[in-house]
Amino acid sequence: MRLVWQPAGALQAVPSSAGVARTPLGSVWKLFVYSYLVAEGMQEPPYRCEAAQRRSDEEYCCDPGESVDRDTALARSCGPYFAPQRLQLQPAAWRAFWQAQPGAQAAPAWLLDLGALQPATVVEAASLLRALQRVPPPARLAAREALLPNTLRDGAVLAALGSGPRFKTWSWTDGAGRRIGGAAGWLADGTPFWFGAPGTSRTALQAQAGWMAAQWQPQRLLTVAPDAAGLQAQPCVDVALFARYPLAQVQRVDGRATAGGGTRGLADGPLATGDYRVLFANGQSLPVRGSPALRLSGAAEGPPRLSARLPLEDYVARVVDREGDARETEAAKALAIAARSWLLQNTAEQGGCRAVDDDSRAQRVSPNPPSAAAQAAAAFTAGLMLNGGTPVRYHRDQAGPGVMGWQQAVAAARAGQGFEALLRQAYPGAVLGGLQGGADCVALPEATQWLQQRQARWRDRLRSEPGYERPGAELQVCQLQQGVPHADQRRLRIHLREWQSREGRVTLIHEYLHLAFRHHPRGQDEAFVERLAQVLADS
Repeated sequence: MRLVWQPAGALQAVPSSAGVARTPLGSVWKLFVYSYLVAEGMQEPPYRCEAAQRRSDEEYCCDPGESVDRDTALARSCGPYFAPQRLQLQPAAWRAFWQAQPGAQAAPAWLLDLGALQPATVVEAASLLRALQRVPPPARLAAREALLPNTLRDGAVLAALGSGPRFKTWSWTDGAGRRIGGAAGWLADGTPFWFGAPGTSRTALQAQAGWMAAQWQPQRLLTVAPDAAGLQAQPCVDVALFARYPLAQVQRVDGRATAGGGTRGLADGPLATGDYRVLFANGQSLPVRGSPALRLSGAAEGPPRLSARLPLEDYVARVVDREGDARETEAAKALAIAARSWLLQNTAEQGGCRAVDDDSRAQRVSPNPPSAAAQAAAAFTAGLMLNGGTPVRYHRDQAGPGVMGWQQAVAAARAGQGFEALLRQAYPGAVLGGLQGGADCVALPEATQWLQQRQARWRDRLRSEPGYERPGAELQVCQLQQGVPHADQRRLRIHLREWQSREGRVTLIHEYLHLAFRHHPRGQDEAFVERLAQVLADS
């Protein structure tokens, strides 16, 4: 089933094959240009609002003199950024790209025509869904991340739908000149959707969010990205289970295999699916459900140890089960966000995963698969964390400044407060947002600090150069795993292998200059950039 808007103005769910509803593209056309840029690996320049007074089509882009990058342009619905003429998109290459994408049916004719990418272009809603389905998974993933601000913009919509649906809003007029609006995008499991209703996109979302949630739950609204692209998008977490409690034995419940205590049977490696009993050195025991996510080590020589490598949202769900009670729905959602925030604030990524102990001094983690209610709490808030520099802590029954008390949160939720209100009360200085950083950047903080210090030393020298703009505070240096050193102009990131040698520092400065002159033709002049980098390296 897909959501479509009927010309009569009533929201209705109809089979996607019906193809009876028609819709203007509105701002949704930008989503396809964005996806093409991501999939083709383009490095287009940011869009700069040059005019002393903002043009009408720059209303959502930026203030005069400011620039906007690709992700921000999509979230803000900045049309000039995605104009095919500005990006010098070639009609033949565009057409070939969309024809080459897999799909059960041929690509819609309007999608193949660059000239049709206009807000007033009217298409069948079913064809729009087919077009969204043709967006390659990596591009869909990037678009979902860029569109998170739209999901967070309205508290009532977030409370109803959660963070799973990511969408581009649209507003236009119908044939009678009446305002219509809606949104198009993907659910958490990759299912494309579209809807529309009378009013603007904002009023339509507010009015229909509850109805939409009722149509989607629980199969699609509360599913965390099962497709390959989504699984790759989730950071992984390496958990040392029972970190403070030494194990004596790990036994199969049927008694046929034992690890530890000098008894042979279980071998190091993933635990086969089945029921086990963990015996602790203090004489206590605990039933554990084995799964390939759990790994046994020290089986032969002892003492045995258990660890788990979990996708982030599975880890969060297990923390909710262990630290709270997932049946307390709103409090569990708040705890899921707090647990995710704590992990990302207090652990570092190593080898693509974050390492953490199962420990009351950190976060306790259930060794068993999470309950359905805990999975729902994690999925509903997937990708959300508390930003703003506020350290996130929580306790079972002791609330305080910057500390969420679980029992107090449950009481407030039972009195009618939603998860956002619970978080605001516990962490008044924090801002609800998306995951910071990402697995695509292994940060080199010393290199970033060195570069920031050198910027002050080079200030007078660089200010004399036409076109120089000091990059903002978000400038970051990342470890390059493969390929050639480069600067990501959209994210203000420099990727390089090393920076300790003089050659490495010249490379770092070289890529920095590409960012500093990114809005000027000199930024593309390799001879100028290299010559200046050599001078600055010796200054």
